[in-house]
Amino acid sequence: MFKIGLTIQKFGTTNPSSLVKFAAFIRLEHIEFDISVFDDIEAVIPVLKSKQTAIHAPYYEDYKLDLSSKNPELDSLIENIINYQKELEIIGVIVHPPVDPKGDLDLYYQRLDHLPVLPLLENMPHQPWNQFLLQFHTTQENISHSLGFCFDIPHSYITNEDQFLNLPDSLINLLKQNYGYIHISGGNKNKDTHFALLSEGEMPIPPIKTFLRKLPFKGTVTMELAPRNFNEIDKMLRSYSQMLGIAKKPLKKLENEIKRPFLMKKIRKFSSGS
Repeated sequence: MFKIGLTIQKFGTTNPSSLVKFAAFIRLEHIEFDISVFDDIEAVIPVLKSKQTAIHAPYYEDYKLDLSSKNPELDSLIENIINYQKELEIIGVIVHPPVDPKGDLDLYYQRLDHLPVLPLLENMPHQPWNQFLLQFHTTQENISHSLGFCFDIPHSYITNEDQFLNLPDSLINLLKQNYGYIHISGGNKNKDTHFALLSEGEMPIPPIKTFLRKLPFKGTVTMELAPRNFNEIDKMLRSYSQMLGIAKKPLKKLENEIKRPFLMKKIRKFSSGS
C-alpha cells in the first residue's frame, strides 16, 4: 500500500532536526521538508531515519518568491537539492505554478530542468482541472525531463466541492505510478487550513479512503499539517494513526498508538525547555 509522510519545517525557534528526531521515534516513512531544512542540514542528516523525503519549493503566497523569481537564493536551493539528494533520499520537489509578478517564466523552466529529481506540479485552490491540465502540459513541453503531479486534496475540495475526487484520467494515471504524490489535511470548503484530520475542518475522510484503495494508490500520501502549538502535535499523531488504518498497516498503527503518549511526554518536556 502507500507510504505516509508528514511536512516538517522550522517551527518557531525549533529547528527541523529536533522535529526529525521525533519523526524517527515513530518510524515515519516519509518527510516533506521546506527550504528551512538546508539551514539545519548538518544536524538533520545524522538523525534522519525516514527512507525517503521530498522538498517543497518556495511559493509566492508565503515566501514572496517562487522558482521564477530573479533571486540567487533559488539557484542555491537547486544546488542544495542536487548536493543532498542522496543523503536525504529526495524523491521529488513539489512546485507551485509561478506567480511572481516580476518573475521570469524561462527561468522557472530552467530551474525545473536542473532538478535532479522529479518536479511535482501541485493543483491550486480555485483552479479547475482544465486549467491545471493546460498548465501541466505547457510546463511539460518546456522542460526536458518528466513532470509529476502532486494531488492536493484540500485544494481540489475548495475548487470542486463534492466532486473533489473526480480527476481527469491522465492525472489518475500519473497517481498510479510509483512516484504518485498526494497532500492531505483537514481543510474547509472555502479555506486551505492545514488542520489535522481529526480536528476542525469539513474534509470527508470516508470517500478519500475509498479513492485511495480503489486506485489502488502505491505512492506517498503526505499529511500537510500546520500545528499552532506543540500540544496540537497529538492531533497530528492521531491523524497519522488514521492514515495508517486507511493504508492497511495495522502493526504500524498499533505501534504508533503505543508510542504516542510517550512521544507527547517527550514533546511537552522539550517545549517547556526542561
